[in-house]
Order: sequence, then structure tokens, then C-alpha cells
Amino acid sequence: MRIGVKAVMKTLKTGLILFVLLTFVAASCKEVSADANPNDNTIIGNLFAAAQQVGTIESEDIDEASGLVGSRSNGNYLWTHNDSGGEPIVYLMSKTGADVSKARLDGARNIDWEDIAMGPGPDDALQYLYVGDIGDNRAKRDNLTIYRVAEPNLNLPNIPSSQTLTNVEAINFVYSNGARDAESLMVDPLTKDIYIVSKRESQVGLYRLPFPQSTIEMDTANYLMDMPYMGFVSADISVDGTEILIKTYFEIYHWARANGVSVQDALSEKPSQLLYTPEPQGEAICFATDGSGFYTISEKGSADPVPLYFYRRN
Repeated sequence: MRIGVKAVMKTLKTGLILFVLLTFVAASCKEVSADANPNDNTIIGNLFAAAQQVGTIESEDIDEASGLVGSRSNGNYLWTHNDSGGEPIVYLMSKTGADVSKARLDGARNIDWEDIAMGPGPDDALQYLYVGDIGDNRAKRDNLTIYRVAEPNLNLPNIPSSQTLTNVEAINFVYSNGARDAESLMVDPLTKDIYIVSKRESQVGLYRLPFPQSTIEMDTANYLMDMPYMGFVSADISVDGTEILIKTYFEIYHWARANGVSVQDALSEKPSQLLYTPEPQGEAICFATDGSGFYTISEKGSADPVPLYFYRRN
């Protein structure tokens, strides 16, 4: 039987993550460690309860879930997508993981889709899906792309099981300080700015694509600051813009954002480290649209079926 390169690489990646995870758990022997950050830049937070499994991912097409975001059109649904090399499709599921619909982004390519966000855009009457083709493991790509498309109406009696989203805009960009890998994408609902956090540096970088982003010329993601963490794999900003979540494979961090404070200034403060049930390859997080908590899912890895976790606000 012929084994594809992608399958081999995925197996090796999963094995490495599991090895590191087991080492981490054995060393800490607890879910949240006050010593998890060597720079002592976190405090232990209890804003959210421990994980509750609310379902499993039903669609067999979702085998490398790498991003997650709550629908703004209908809060009963979540959007996700697969990692690199798959079809340019976003998948709609219920809050228990039931398969609802899949939507192809017309004209898009999935080179290395790593995260998905939701927020405002050019038309104030609409909410937009932002899909981040921002993965670059070896920091070799000439430029990257964020696809922006209006979220379809999900309040129909029968949502189409398959559809194509048109008028997809491509925001092509480079980083102001050179190529790098990233898996965390956020859209500020207050300013419409796009934020990206890099992954592989010993201190990750925060970058901003200010609104309005060009869909004609090359944009530049401006470097804002280093953050004393590494390995960020997903992020989200709450619907009202007052909270920020960013996760690694092993931790989840939460920042409060006061009225009038920029995302950069909010992320400059000490976050709370939240309870987290480690997943085989947990690369996706998002707030519930109603603010009641947040969700996480992982790539399939060794988990089959993949659980959908919900962390309820205390």
C-alpha cells in the first residue's frame, strides 16, 4: 500500500506532540501550573469551569481541524476548516459537533490554512469570515493570504448541505520584519484591524494589518511587539471586544481588555492561565457567540472521533 508524504508527516507530527505532551504532564502532574511560564507572566484564573465534552465532530471530511469560530448569523453554529493542502472549504457544525453544511470559498486556495476569525469588514451591515492561510513552517513563503467573505444567512429553514461563497476577497500580505510561521488570527470588532501572533520564536511576535486592508496591493503586517511565550496555535477576540483568548498545545491564556484599550496594550498585561484539558493536537479555540464560555477542538491525531469541548463561564 502506498503511503502519502502528507500522511507520514502528519503521523510524525502527532507522535512528537504526544511525546512532548506526556513529558509536560509528567513534569507538572497538574492541569495548571504556576510555573508554566518561565517569565512568571501569568496568574491562575478561574473565570471558566473545567472542560465539558459537549459532542464529537460528526463530519468525516473534518480530519485536521485547525481553526474554530462562532457564527454571528446564528449562535447555534460553529465554523471550522482543515489544515494545509485540503480543499478551500469551511465547515459548519452545531454546538455539539453535528454536521450541518460545507461552503467552498470561490477562487481561494488552501496552501496552509491555520485559523479562522469572524468580525466586521467593509460593509457595516455584514459580518465576515476571515480564513488565515498563514502557515509557513520553514518561513519561506513570499507572501501569505487572509480570505475575507461575508458570512451567509444561517437562519434559513433548511441550510444547504453544500454551497459556494462568492465575492471572496484576498488580503495578500508580508510581514514588516521578514517571513515567519503563524497559526493565530484575530479580528478586532471595535476597529476592524486584523491581528496575527507568530508561533515558532522563543518570544512570539504580535502583528497588525490595520483597516482598511487592501485587496488590490500587497499589505504589510506591522510588527508591534514580542510576547514572552512560544507555540501559539489559535486565538480569538470576544464578540464585544472585551476579552482575548490565545492557546498553545498545552495552555490557554485569557486577557481582559478595558474600554478604550488597544489589543496591543491589552496583550501587554499579565494574562490569566485557564484550566485546559490537553488534546492530542489541539489547534483551535473560540468564544461562544453569547459569551457563555469557549470551545476547543483538535486535529484528529489519535482521537477518533474528535471531541468538542466547552468551558463554561463561572
